Amino acid sequence: SFQMVARLFYVVAGSFVAFSAAFSPNIPLNKVNDVGLFRGSFAVSFPSLGRTFQRPALRMSESAKDAAAAREIDFSKVGFNDGSESGFSGMIFRPEDSEEPESRCRVDWDVRCEKALNDHINVEFTASYAYHALFAYFDRDTVALQGFAEYFKKQSNEERDHAEQFMKYQNKRGGKVVLKPVAVPEMQFTRVDGASDALYAMELALQLEKFVYGKLKQLHALGGEATDPQFCDEIEKYLGDQVSAIKTISGYVAQIRRLGTGHGVWDLDRALQE
Repeated sequence: SFQMVARLFYVVAGSFVAFSAAFSPNIPLNKVNDVGLFRGSFAVSFPSLGRTFQRPALRMSESAKDAAAAREIDFSKVGFNDGSESGFSGMIFRPEDSEEPESRCRVDWDVRCEKALNDHINVEFTASYAYHALFAYFDRDTVALQGFAEYFKKQSNEERDHAEQFMKYQNKRGGKVVLKPVAVPEMQFTRVDGASDALYAMELALQLEKFVYGKLKQLHALGGEATDPQFCDEIEKYLGDQVSAIKTISGYVAQIRRLGTGHGVWDLDRALQE
């Protein structure tokens, strides 16, 4: 019965305090009975320490609403009464209701950041699609610049990997990934000379990398407006890679223009295959 359980708890709690008093000179032995027990709640007092641990009584109700409220834990009311304010003020545990939530891991994920990240996923896929088109062009038998083909294939895979990484991050923050149609402007290689097309392709790649870099900066700024330092930290991981890519492609464009679209392209194609 409840009375038997209460007596058993009284004995166990008293033994615990007595055991603590035996090994602590700060707790006198005549205070071992400073254990208060009452229906539905308990309090253990340590007078020499000036602290009391309290567990508030749980009020049960027949209604589902009152039952859910009874299971709540207000951490600001559970602590050591040492004269200072509880560090858990405002922390209230509420059990999950029967309805399945959209996300359990969402914490301070601003809806603006969620939407902007979905837009950027589309940007990364668009860049990957454009690079893949360049790979297919340079792999043709009438062009046969395998170094350029492999380079743009690698770039395409890298942009796709970035898109997938952002998708995983969206899920990690509790957002919902919304994929959009990939819109790529029509690219025309009108010149017969494939060497000239190599310069055109590298200049296009340079503009793509600068465009992606600008979009990443916008995401970082939005994270600052939303006071989301973790999101800003995540975006910063990609900013450095973009700066390096812009510098590398700028060098390729300079080499082609300096050496010419004949020997310059051939020499760069050999270097890209290594």
